[in-house]
Amino acid sequence: MAGEFWNNAAVEPKRTHRFLVEFELSTGVTSQIYARSVTKPGYEVGQSELKFLGQSYYYPGAVSWSDVSVSLVNSANPDFDQLLQNLLSESGYVNPNNVSTSPGSIDDGGTISKEKATSSLGSLIIKELDADGNTIGHYKLNNPWIRSVSYAGLDYGSEELSTVDIAFRYDWAEYAPGDPTAAG
Repeated sequence: MAGEFWNNAAVEPKRTHRFLVEFELSTGVTSQIYARSVTKPGYEVGQSELKFLGQSYYYPGAVSWSDVSVSLVNSANPDFDQLLQNLLSESGYVNPNNVSTSPGSIDDGGTISKEKATSSLGSLIIKELDADGNTIGHYKLNNPWIRSVSYAGLDYGSEELSTVDIAFRYDWAEYAPGDPTAAG
């Protein structure tokens, strides 16, 4: 049985370098051509311990999903720094320079809300591809929002592409075979 995998040319394992990450940025710019790497959704099942007569018994608890990290090439056109700043503003963040400090006039202050953070980003989909570029499976992150952004440093002694790493938080993920945009 184990030899069937290695001897069958039609069996194709998934490859780590065949993927697309899709989420919409302001002005309709798609992220898929800028992604360098991504972590797939992972989860952990909590546990409860019950001790009885010198023995421990364990029961599964709630599922907790881990962050998804995406590393993107930082683009000048479109300007990813500005696009990510726009997403932060659309999430409800108000720069302190834009908040009135006059007495009784704090009506222009705001905070980030889940509704604004998730609607500003839209959907986040990770597609796994085959050798022909067809989607063989995809993960959809439900209610994603940006938890952190980290820009690569600048260095006169390097010719590397500038990157930006983004950690996404979400409520849960779903995996399905095939392309999510295919008519079914």
